[in-house]
Amino acid sequence: MCSTVARTGLSRSWSSLHQHPAHGVAITGAKNWFLSADWSVHNHQQKRGNSRQATGMAGHVSPYIRIPFFHERGPGVGIDLSLQERLDELFHKRNNKKLIDIGFKRKEAKDSSFKNLKQHSRTLEMEKAAREGTLEVSLEEVNEVVVSSGEIFNSIYKAAQLYGVYEDLFREGYFHPCVNLDIAYAKEDDMMVPVYRGNIIKPREAAVQPEVTWSSKDDDIWCLVLTSLDSHLSQEDMEYNHWMVANIKGSDLSSGEEVFSYMQPFPPQGTGFHRFAFVLYKQEAPIDVSTFTHEKNTTNLSERTFSTYDFYQAHQENLTPAGLAFFQSDWDSSLRDFFHNTLIMKEPKYEYEFMPPYIQPWNRFEMRDRESVTKGFNEFLDEHRDPKDIEKEVLLKKLAHTHPYKGDTEGYMKYPLAHADDYQSYIPAPIGEKPFTKKTSKRVPSWRMEQIIKEKMKKGYYSSTDHSSLRRDPMLSE
Repeated sequence: MCSTVARTGLSRSWSSLHQHPAHGVAITGAKNWFLSADWSVHNHQQKRGNSRQATGMAGHVSPYIRIPFFHERGPGVGIDLSLQERLDELFHKRNNKKLIDIGFKRKEAKDSSFKNLKQHSRTLEMEKAAREGTLEVSLEEVNEVVVSSGEIFNSIYKAAQLYGVYEDLFREGYFHPCVNLDIAYAKEDDMMVPVYRGNIIKPREAAVQPEVTWSSKDDDIWCLVLTSLDSHLSQEDMEYNHWMVANIKGSDLSSGEEVFSYMQPFPPQGTGFHRFAFVLYKQEAPIDVSTFTHEKNTTNLSERTFSTYDFYQAHQENLTPAGLAFFQSDWDSSLRDFFHNTLIMKEPKYEYEFMPPYIQPWNRFEMRDRESVTKGFNEFLDEHRDPKDIEKEVLLKKLAHTHPYKGDTEGYMKYPLAHADDYQSYIPAPIGEKPFTKKTSKRVPSWRMEQIIKEKMKKGYYSSTDHSSLRRDPMLSE
């Protein structure tokens, strides 16, 4: 009854609440006799004093005569925020951030060959050839259609948004790629490792400068930059410049001025995957690279520290991003030599520090927990051991009674206590003296006896040793 009255009488607006002498506010719509009852109980408690807690009926206010306030009840139905509303409130600034298009104006593709390709794929002839397995499709023609239709640029744009490339490179800026970057790393046996949009390339595969091509007019000027978005070891929101060539004429990389020579990716061990982005800028005029005073083949990471946002902000009048390609890379064993001999530094390694699990002390028992009372001291010590050591010990015992053709040679002992005398010995009494009682002269401790019984019954750690025959090849068992 109390909760019902509180729901109907409670109002979330402070303008509808009136002062009450007992608690400071009164609830609009509540009955007078409810308020008078609450007021009488409050007066009774004030007379008794606040030196100690009231006992008896005075210390326990009946819920049927007291109306709970809003801070005791919590918000009503429909007032709590949903998970999506909480996330929107948490990332309000990020979601409402005004984004700026810093690229070229996006044009709709006039070439309808992509639509024509879909229409031709539904023809009966191609359908019949596909069913018969004789359909041949030229990948070069398909690639040309995807590029000319602009579908490849939409895929790059969506992938860059998904991986947060625009946000980490240009903050509030973004652009729609309009120039297709064809990037590939050379591998042994004339194999190539291409860079698409977020594919994984190992550091040993990206150790040598890649081959980069794009279509361009002869009088166009370009700038190519390769940066790592996640690899900086000391400064937050900063990058390492792995490669930078400015003032490129046409698509000839050799005609440009190399500001930074190529440096391979070096994600430290334990840091997961790092993003590496190629950005191709269209230049309106040549850029003065004399402001970079370092050597182009420097291996000093402090000199390689770079910010794409600051670089673009300083040259935004002459630069317009037009092409984008990026890949991911994580640690491999080839970086050990790179850190020691190229960067001349100790290889950094990162790992998570997990808190050790809480283990109840041996001398603390709870009589309600039957397992803790009957647990042996050896099982308590096993909680502090490496689980791999326990598994190794159990495996060795399993192999000791396993035949390669017959399987388990020990079998299962259904009643191990019936054979307790077979594996238990007693301390012999001196010659001529009365023998000791069996209860006080056992050589095998009780906890060891219990462990033997569990081992015989294939319980606890030894449950994995319960098998009758080995796994065999299905082809040989027929």
